[in-house]
Amino acid sequence: MSKAQMNANIVIVSNVIFSGLDEKTFAGYIAIKDNKIAAVGKQNEKDQWIGPETKVYELGNQLVMPGIHDNHVFFTGYMSMNRGVDLSKVSSVDEATTLLIQHSMTLGPKENVYGFGWDKESLGCIPEQHLLDEIFPNTPVFAINRTKSWCWMNQKAIEKYKFTPDQCSAEDRAALLKDMLQEREEVKQEFLDFCQLLAARGVTSIKDIGFDRYELLSILTELADEGKLPLRVHFALEPVMEPLNIKVGKSYQKRYQDDFLRFQGFKIMVDGVVADHTGDMLEPYADMPDVKNLRSVNYEKIETWVLEADRNGLKCCLTAEGDAAIRQAVTFLEKCREVNGKRDARHSISDLEYPHPSDLKRMGENEIFAEIYAQILLLNPSYEESYMAAVVGKEKEKHFYDYRAMLEAGISITAGTDLPLFITSVPDSIYATAMRLFPDGSPWYPELGLPIAEILKAWTINGARHNFMEDKTGTIEVGKYADIAVFDRNLFESSASEIRNAKVVLTVMNGDIVHDITLAGILA
Repeated sequence: MSKAQMNANIVIVSNVIFSGLDEKTFAGYIAIKDNKIAAVGKQNEKDQWIGPETKVYELGNQLVMPGIHDNHVFFTGYMSMNRGVDLSKVSSVDEATTLLIQHSMTLGPKENVYGFGWDKESLGCIPEQHLLDEIFPNTPVFAINRTKSWCWMNQKAIEKYKFTPDQCSAEDRAALLKDMLQEREEVKQEFLDFCQLLAARGVTSIKDIGFDRYELLSILTELADEGKLPLRVHFALEPVMEPLNIKVGKSYQKRYQDDFLRFQGFKIMVDGVVADHTGDMLEPYADMPDVKNLRSVNYEKIETWVLEADRNGLKCCLTAEGDAAIRQAVTFLEKCREVNGKRDARHSISDLEYPHPSDLKRMGENEIFAEIYAQILLLNPSYEESYMAAVVGKEKEKHFYDYRAMLEAGISITAGTDLPLFITSVPDSIYATAMRLFPDGSPWYPELGLPIAEILKAWTINGARHNFMEDKTGTIEVGKYADIAVFDRNLFESSASEIRNAKVVLTVMNGDIVHDITLAGILA
């Protein structure tokens, strides 16, 4: 090979490279040629790859790691939280109403009016429906609040989309989201903006969840065919308005198996949320002694769906929070092996908020992946304001988010955000999951956290493995795709007080620079 043929497009040099192959970092370089990692070695060997057109990043002690894979996101959730007029800065209902009226004047006669981001505390109240009914008697109006717990909407919207202001989860809004996705050009730009947001967080790959059918497919296929898809999209289907559809799943499985757009089976909701007592529990809630679940679960239907999907070679992710729901989820996936035969299925359970230790052991034995929300502790401002002890009692609260037990059970742990619940942040996940700190800095069972290296693996190689991509992404190795993220500091040595300020300064996806704010010199 001639010198010109060896010239890399990009050479990254750092004292802190985390390859994902073991627990340690090393000082070295990475040479990227076209879309692959061409070489990884010692810093004094880098010059052989540098030519007149090579971009060289001298990064000092900034952490270099594999590109981040967020294993549980909802693009439609992000879309619906950013569509229409931004009400996050308004301080009165009159001001919010005025902005909605002004925005409506820019729309066509049959278009819905959307708003987002308002806050009850800023407005001083929850805005009343009749205001919108009077102003917009014939046009559906939706304005979702900052926490996604309330949708200010008029009667026309309620009648058309069949959900109420206080029941506005993404699943409740499925029909509305389907309509929002029909605005093709708007959705395309929103998706590209979404990708840029994630690139700034070091994300090069996601598993995105759609309801019933994957309405984004035509847009993503077009971008992929043009070589313009900014990240790798693995997608799954959640049955919401329709039953689980094996025929659709099998058609997606056959068609979408490339390295940019790949089908990943079904996501099935099991129970609700432990915090509001809709999570299914083995024992009654401490603060509601006669209640194990305020919302019943149709386990028979879920078991039928899971066994049928597995029989057809389709992967399942079961979302379960309470220990009773988690136990049932493990049992269903265990039964898949007993009834349909053992195979490399790579099924998973997500959320896993309050697992019983014995069921974690069974997860490990049955090679069931965990999809955790590694930033979840940050929903609680402080220990005093957290809900865990209230719902299960002080003596049992440590069973929440017991990541150490998952690791010891041999479970492959992947990381996700349930975006838009959180926007992907590896530094925040280290703060919450390794340091086990609430936002105010108060600690919470630090012995149950994960080592930092394991958190980084959850965001990288474990996610790649879960999505059958471990031979192509997830680690920094010669021959793998050049999917790389660089942070502005060494996350292994950052203190709790500074780690949440860490930023991604460089993201490379498939050999292309998709985000770059490096302070280091770029040498030609």
